[in-house]
Amino acid sequence: MYKTEEYKVYYENNIKLLKKNYNQIYKDIIKIIPNKNFYEVIKTKTNQLTLQIIKENKSIYLHSKYNPTREAKNIAEENYDLNVQNYIIFGLGFGYHVEQLMKIAPNANFYILETNKEIFRLAVDNVDLTSIIDNNRIHLYVSDDIPQISKIFNNILLLDDMKIVLHNTFLKIIPNHLLEIKHLLEEFKMKEKSVEKFTPLLEQNFKVNIENYDKNVDILFNKFKNIPLYIISAGPSLDKNIKELKKVKGIILSVGRAVRPLLKEGIAPNLIIITDPQQFVYDRQLKDLHIDVPIIVLSTCDKNIMLKYKGQKLIALQEGYLMAEKYARENKNKLIQTGGSVATTALDVAINMGCNPIIFVGQDLAYTNNKTHSKATNFEDITVNDKLREVEDVYGNKVYTPKNLHSYLRWIQNRIKVEKDIKFIDATEGGARIMGTEVLTLRETIEKYSKRVLHNKIELKNLYSCR
Repeated sequence: MYKTEEYKVYYENNIKLLKKNYNQIYKDIIKIIPNKNFYEVIKTKTNQLTLQIIKENKSIYLHSKYNPTREAKNIAEENYDLNVQNYIIFGLGFGYHVEQLMKIAPNANFYILETNKEIFRLAVDNVDLTSIIDNNRIHLYVSDDIPQISKIFNNILLLDDMKIVLHNTFLKIIPNHLLEIKHLLEEFKMKEKSVEKFTPLLEQNFKVNIENYDKNVDILFNKFKNIPLYIISAGPSLDKNIKELKKVKGIILSVGRAVRPLLKEGIAPNLIIITDPQQFVYDRQLKDLHIDVPIIVLSTCDKNIMLKYKGQKLIALQEGYLMAEKYARENKNKLIQTGGSVATTALDVAINMGCNPIIFVGQDLAYTNNKTHSKATNFEDITVNDKLREVEDVYGNKVYTPKNLHSYLRWIQNRIKVEKDIKFIDATEGGARIMGTEVLTLRETIEKYSKRVLHNKIELKNLYSCR
């Protein structure tokens, strides 16, 4: 029921243009009746409309309940980029932010996906959307169907010169059956922010690193067929079984943060890998350690490692970083996939080395017993809160993980799926369940795979052939 003739005109104009330009959306939306128990259209302090949404007994406002235009201008200005030709906007809402972004980017194209049909129907009923519906720069999609959304993704996410824009409340109100979409978008934005934050530092590190490495990591590729490799991370469960690593017969590939705990137990890794670009990394992870272990250094990693570390330094050039890709082409080097963390990068390196099985140790990917790291790393415990995600642990119980670790978990699982001839073992003895791995204790793993190495002793010497 319309409050005034003005709203009736909005509805009629919107519906007429939908039928003309987006007939399938028109057919879907005309049947929708929004649930009044969850949605209420209200006026703001500036006499505009916003939507109050009740979700899990909490009120969420679709747009500012004070000044939607000011909020929309802020969103537009934060996301505007002179070099962007295609904006991918998740969440149309009542369209305020779209209209503002259209104003400051008059030559760009806009691909808008709204996954809540009830909200879209309320927008059609209550606000003037004609400048959006009847615009050849706009491509509108309204769907809550996962296969259809996946198809849309496959098309629009391949556009050149594009930028993803998330409406403020889009992720908060996305339907539960689209949780996978929510996680993908959160991960994308998280990586985007990280790149923006570290871009100058990455470039500075890269320029120094390519002048100071010894060999490329690809000299190790395919040299260790069927040799067990243990990726040692510094998760809290490392405290349970770190002493067992003294019995390992195979290759120990340690992330930088786990090196000190290993050395404290008298365990020397065969390889170290570090990827973090921040300048304190060398001091925290390697300074004053008098070791001569080959180290794999990501091309954008803290330059102090290349400058100060005394052992063999193997550079890893990563996919997705244009300067590294160009350098690899020019020098005929192979690229590695990073997955966003040191452990995910280590996994890709291990796969390329030809190792089998690949065993995860200390790879909790969650806050086991509310701890972030092994106690030997001196990192503080955390408090579980509603920003953490609940996942299943290796014992079938609940465990909590933050967005970044959940992203790495998903990446590892997807990377494992690709490899049909490699066995992956989770010997962490805690933390999130990694689908695609066999869960064993570290002791069981060592006993099972030690014989394989005894028959291939000579191959382990190749690890140092790059010296």
